[in-house]
Amino acid sequence: MSVGCIETEKSDFELAVVRDDKIIKEYLTKNNIEATETQVGYYYKKEIANDLGNQIVNDDIVGIYYEIKNIEGQLIESHLDESKPPRLYSYSEGGLIPRAMNFASGLAREGETFTLYIPSYLGYQNYGYQQLVLPNSNLVVKVKYAKTYEKEELKVFEQGLIESYIEEKGLEGFVRSPDGLYVKIVNPGSAENVESKTGSVVGFTYKLIQLEGQLLLAESTNNVPFQISLGLSTNLKFLDLSLMKVNKTMEIEVIAPSHLGYGGTSQVFPYGIRKDLFEKSIINQIARPYEPLLFKATIVDVK
Repeated sequence: MSVGCIETEKSDFELAVVRDDKIIKEYLTKNNIEATETQVGYYYKKEIANDLGNQIVNDDIVGIYYEIKNIEGQLIESHLDESKPPRLYSYSEGGLIPRAMNFASGLAREGETFTLYIPSYLGYQNYGYQQLVLPNSNLVVKVKYAKTYEKEELKVFEQGLIESYIEEKGLEGFVRSPDGLYVKIVNPGSAENVESKTGSVVGFTYKLIQLEGQLLLAESTNNVPFQISLGLSTNLKFLDLSLMKVNKTMEIEVIAPSHLGYGGTSQVFPYGIRKDLFEKSIINQIARPYEPLLFKATIVDVK
């Protein structure tokens, strides 16, 4: 192959852009849809305006209701039921997959509804997952931008999620700490055992679960204890707080809000592909953002 051929040959990405732009434009024309084209390549149509709503700006925490379909009409995920809490993400770099849903946030105000027409290169690109997400899928996405949250509002929001969960499941014995943890002592252990404090090394077996959907995030393998030195700045806050003043054989269950856990990780829609993206190192954290965690632990050693 000559040098001249190499210089004029288009990259796979450039070819995808040409292909997808053509498909989106043909879809809009065929369906008589008047949508506004953005500089980055997706189209939008404002279905419901709300001139009095707060404009969404960089680093806002945004709660939305949405429905994602591919351009052929196959449903990928729907979360439109407004009797349920909105799903949250950070309007920031890397805050949400698909990316174009994130980009479009800056065009919207609270209370507005948009339809987005998204080429695959701004969606899932050539990624595929079973029959849920097909490679090179162009997307049609309906989004209602329900609300933006300040940090203190987010704490109240998650407290509501936790208390609703406890009530719906009929759970008893959980006590809210001043830090915002909900703690249940399943087995108090023995008062004769050494009690942990700052600087203690605590060994424990555990399960860590995302509250909504009971997604297992991590657990002990083969009952091999995990160890943590209490008080280190690198510790997750909920671990330090949960494992303070525990003793050998104690069993605890703790529900922790996200500001004491993983905080604002990247959000992924649909939820069903998150684990796969994490295992493929496309995202760096399996825990979803702005959601409480359920931590179950048995203390096996305190030093």
